[in-house]
Amino acid sequence: MLAALMISAAVAAATPDAKVDQVASDFRALSRIAQLANNLNDSRQVMLAIVDNDLENLRERRPDETYRWATLQREEASRVKDQKAIERVSTEKELREVPISGANGYRIEVSVPTKQSLFSSNNRVYIRNVLVDSTGFDGKITHHEIPVDAWVSPGDSNGVALPEIGKSVKAIVELGVESGDKRAVADVALLQAKLVDDPASPYFPVVQRLLKTREVLTAKDLNRGFIKGTVDEALLSLPGEMEKRTAEQAEAVERRRQATGSIAPGDASPDVVAAIQEVARLLGGNLQEQTDARTRLQALIDSLQPKPATTVR
Repeated sequence: MLAALMISAAVAAATPDAKVDQVASDFRALSRIAQLANNLNDSRQVMLAIVDNDLENLRERRPDETYRWATLQREEASRVKDQKAIERVSTEKELREVPISGANGYRIEVSVPTKQSLFSSNNRVYIRNVLVDSTGFDGKITHHEIPVDAWVSPGDSNGVALPEIGKSVKAIVELGVESGDKRAVADVALLQAKLVDDPASPYFPVVQRLLKTREVLTAKDLNRGFIKGTVDEALLSLPGEMEKRTAEQAEAVERRRQATGSIAPGDASPDVVAAIQEVARLLGGNLQEQTDARTRLQALIDSLQPKPATTVR
């Protein structure tokens, strides 16, 4: 009865939501994979695909590939990077052009390593302009010529902010060196914006659990126990899941008790315990006391037997 009441309360407390139900089902699937997979690395992509699909559903992607409950922010999520040798002198009309492209770009960064190779020191690099073709999420293409006119010394970098976050960005960076005998190498990178979730989303707590799970699944060395623990806590954070589990555990205990007939602490009242203790004392006495003990024990058994139902006429 107690288990049934707890289940009813859990069901009543949890508001039905198909998206959250799907996430709960997927967390259970991740738990089974983590438990049964022979090699977790072989299952990594499947597990990540499950998490990413749930994130897409909860963020609600629009036709233009933006999201209702998440926006791109000028924070680095990743970068596209290329290293090039620079030989053109900064005073030449045409400099070394380094192309770079990628999605969700918001900044160009030029960095100069301290060395060109294992044995050769690097030289400073001149940035003249950054030429950008940016395709917005509305499909419009804008062209930008951003003058930089800056020198970057070895071990340093220079960042150039783009006017907006582009859905697709193609950039050309014009680079040069100080003189013909001072060749250099430079790293050119396109920084890609981070997708940040809106705290006002009704699914924000669930999304944070999914992101934490994704972080665990992208670790270099997958830890089976850590994955199972992270996924289980994520599942229990969903509405109604802890109540359901508690109710299921109580129901399992009740079934076990009914099946085995086991006696748990507290099942006997104090007077029954006292009577049994007296019987035990008498059984250790003389012959007459032992006979009295058997009589008292039978009387106790008879008193504890359920009374047969009487028929009312």
